[in-house]
Amino acid sequence: MANVRDFQYIAEIARYSSITKAAEALYLSQPTLTKFLQRVEQEVGTPLFHRAGKRFIPTPAGEIYVEKAKSILHLNTQLDQELDDLVSMRRGSVRVGTTAGRAGYLVSSILPRFARLYPGVRVLLSMGHTELLLKMIFNNELDIVLSSCDEEQPTLCHEYIGEEELVLAVPQNSPLLAGAQRQEGFRFPVIRPEQWRDEPVVLPSAGSRSYHLAQAYFQAAGVQPRVVAEIAGVQFVIAAVRAGMGVAVFISVPLAPDDGVAFLSLGRADIPRQQVAAITRRGFYRNEAQQAFLQLLRESYR
Repeated sequence: MANVRDFQYIAEIARYSSITKAAEALYLSQPTLTKFLQRVEQEVGTPLFHRAGKRFIPTPAGEIYVEKAKSILHLNTQLDQELDDLVSMRRGSVRVGTTAGRAGYLVSSILPRFARLYPGVRVLLSMGHTELLLKMIFNNELDIVLSSCDEEQPTLCHEYIGEEELVLAVPQNSPLLAGAQRQEGFRFPVIRPEQWRDEPVVLPSAGSRSYHLAQAYFQAAGVQPRVVAEIAGVQFVIAAVRAGMGVAVFISVPLAPDDGVAFLSLGRADIPRQQVAAITRRGFYRNEAQQAFLQLLRESYR
């Protein structure tokens, strides 16, 4: 009779397509995991994986087994969470994933507030690109993902948290701030292109979404910026602005009050914007701590 551990082992083999890598992730020896798979396949009466060199690819029977294994693992996690809530509402962990640019804000602003509310609950924070984070939440490795997502997945629940726009980031002591004006319909004080076009500009790396949106804005606004650096990771772009390297154009992320950087709106009604969502698995059981974390996210974007 299979148990939860058996389902976990099969799911890990499918995840890594490798006995060796799955064994490492499970802290098992390769021979031990190989013998386990042989035993399960004997019990099932059919191979669960095709062996293609060192790769293990699920057979049709394996695909069914892996799908059901993931469902059982999800139900087991849900059962543990609900029982844990009955025993104590202030124990356990919240597994959160977000992109690198938003992670700094979570660490500086959200996590301290959450820790004061739930000192016994650990936050396990993972960073990565959106595609990786969605894969992790689908595999039951994350509880909540904070990310922009253009397409909703049928197996995931997207709760709108807020909106981010393409902005100009400047040091908080920049003289450009004095020339920016509040205007209705814009989140930040508005600055015109001619006011900053001669400033040195720092951009996110060429492969990022912010970079491509910035280039589209430059073309539409007739701006030819003097780019002094392209840096991977919004947090490092912000650090460059804080250090006085220049101004930067990228999709805004929430900043802590002491970040030393201010945002300015670029003054066009068609400035690119993106919606940010808290993503969970559909039908996901939210314990008290997870609900509180989501509420802090909502409040922060308001």
